[in-house]
Amino acid sequence: MAIAPPPSERSDIAVARTPAVPAPAPATGGRSPFQALSNLRTFESFKSSNFRWYFVSMLGVFGAMNSQMIARGVLIYDLTGSFAALGTLALAGAVPGLALSLHGGVIADRLQKKRIQQVGNALNALNTMSIVALLLAGVMRWEYMIVNAAIQGVIQALMMPARQSMLPDIVYPRQVMNAVALNNAGMNLSRLMVPAGIGVLMEVTDYYWAFIAITGFYIFSTVTLFRVPSEPIEIPPEERTEAQTRLHAAGGHAARAKSGAGFGDLAEGMRYITRDKTIRTILIVNFLMVLFSMPYMQMLSGFVKDVLNGGPGLQGLLTSVTGIGSLAAALVIASLPSRRRGMIFIVGSLVLGLALIAFSWSTSVAITLPVMLFIGVGQAVRMALSNVLVQAYTEDQYRGRVMSIYMMEMSLVQVGVFGVGVAAEVIGIQWALGLCSAALVVLSIATIALVPRMRNLD
Repeated sequence: MAIAPPPSERSDIAVARTPAVPAPAPATGGRSPFQALSNLRTFESFKSSNFRWYFVSMLGVFGAMNSQMIARGVLIYDLTGSFAALGTLALAGAVPGLALSLHGGVIADRLQKKRIQQVGNALNALNTMSIVALLLAGVMRWEYMIVNAAIQGVIQALMMPARQSMLPDIVYPRQVMNAVALNNAGMNLSRLMVPAGIGVLMEVTDYYWAFIAITGFYIFSTVTLFRVPSEPIEIPPEERTEAQTRLHAAGGHAARAKSGAGFGDLAEGMRYITRDKTIRTILIVNFLMVLFSMPYMQMLSGFVKDVLNGGPGLQGLLTSVTGIGSLAAALVIASLPSRRRGMIFIVGSLVLGLALIAFSWSTSVAITLPVMLFIGVGQAVRMALSNVLVQAYTEDQYRGRVMSIYMMEMSLVQVGVFGVGVAAEVIGIQWALGLCSAALVVLSIATIALVPRMRNLD
């Protein structure tokens, strides 16, 4: 049920509804950097204190995610020297997602999204500390890493739909694209700053320090999320979407999913996706795009070691360079009007495919570094706009369940990563990644030519 925003937020709402004629700029003394940035269109969502605290909390999550991508990959590849083991690690996290993501969507539509995330982050912190304990005891085995990934897969499957669907609850509909883009910018800012540090940390100290840092990130996110409201803000009439206006005119609010086992809610969500051609098209196209673009991230630890003859420090540097391109692209997207978003999404995927072809065949760090910039740009465009398009075209009462399908696609992709890992053992990592990248280029061109519904989305 929607509630009015707290008193501290009412001034934010007044600013958001200010007419086109700008008011004189207030003095900057005493204002936070976020409030100063909010005067720029690119940073409009920072006008809301709800979003500012959400953004700060997500920096903790993104710090954990980007650190974990490096730390886990380095650890398991050091233990096994196998690309198949890297693929198995991805698969272990994917299976729970396939089994439980839909239930995570029902939970997101039933319960407070903030509480779901806080519980999930706390459990992720405990799960990460188990790795620290195993390393300190000197009994770490690669099989334990697989179990750890599976446990995190369960947690993520049940909490990620709530995280992905929360932004429309804390900003106005017209700000959703800006908020999603800024949220992705925060992820890429973390990718720019954190991986290099984690890589160096693993080079110069024991590996368990990296996992202690990851635990700290999760705890930080859990605590700062307390400042975000537990219920959706009230959307005034002039800010409502067409669907929200119809709902309020009928005297209703976006209802939470029903109680019980949840199978009826699941079936209702699936029926909604089946009958809504636009949502169905977005989900299918995005799934195929991610299927061919994701494997390089999971295989990076082995690629750096075997092809570029580097270690965790170089992997962290490459990931940080990707973050530079992604951050720049995310800020551009935050500034764009809500037009031609479907075509921009496809073009971003095409750029990503071409850059990944160059990456897969490069054996030189000097060539790979600038290529990573373009990979970052393409990834940011694909990730931000796929999320925005799903959020923009989904009715409020189904958002959690639709986002659970969106997140379940990520789990399906991890199954594909396992296949790429096995293929890399047979034909080599460069051929395995090169074929995926070429498929992404072909898919992007085919979508432009054959799927007008996707390319014409605003």
